[in-house]
Amino acid sequence: MPPIIPGTLTADTFRSKEKLWYFSDIKAKKAGPHHTVYWVSGEKYQGDWSDNKKHGKGTIVYKNNDKYEGDWAEDKRHGLGTLWLFKNGKYVVRYNGEWKNDIPNGQGTFFADNGDTYEGNWVNGRRTGKGRAVYGGRPIDGFGGDIYEGYFLDDEKSGPGTMLYASGEVYEGEWLHDLKHGNGTYFYTAKGTRFDGVWIQGNVRAGSYAEIHQPPPGTPGALPPCELVTSDRVLAIARKEASDAAAAIARVS
Repeated sequence: MPPIIPGTLTADTFRSKEKLWYFSDIKAKKAGPHHTVYWVSGEKYQGDWSDNKKHGKGTIVYKNNDKYEGDWAEDKRHGLGTLWLFKNGKYVVRYNGEWKNDIPNGQGTFFADNGDTYEGNWVNGRRTGKGRAVYGGRPIDGFGGDIYEGYFLDDEKSGPGTMLYASGEVYEGEWLHDLKHGNGTYFYTAKGTRFDGVWIQGNVRAGSYAEIHQPPPGTPGALPPCELVTSDRVLAIARKEASDAAAAIARVS
């Protein structure tokens, strides 16, 4: 009986649970650039190989027609790359940026199904660090939507950040778990007023209002004039008011 050479098709290999293509793939010893390689799973890859692994530049089209174009390292998306989703007969970008060990890590831009976007830092596939998110509005500049610039932690607004609302109002301050939390300032730009205060889990706990600038006369919601004066001036004003009152009484009598 001839000896069994590793990789040779035998009765045992036919009866094994491994697919036949698996043994052929091992024997191929792919290295360097290759034309399109197809798998029976429905995926196909064109690009660089090293030691039978995707390594270097390459494009893979998945079974559902989504595709990834970019850098690879030992069969994993690693480096710069773009993930495309195949929807309604055309490709749309889902994520463009840096990858590490097959998931987003570093700087990258994410495009959500509802049109929201995020551009900034990623750690292990989650928005973490400094970034800019647009909720609604135009993806390019955020016109017509809310825009947040600041810090994230595990996909939530956490730390210092500024939210510019579509209404024109602005909040600058601390965030935690996607809620205003800590010291902050809310600007009512249309009224020309600001509120400096403390928020706990999205709710105001204490604070005070002030004018941002002197609003035009008759502006709805404008605060009345308010200024600090010295004790001497207060006394002088009181004496004058008392004198005027006495003079008025004398005229009447």
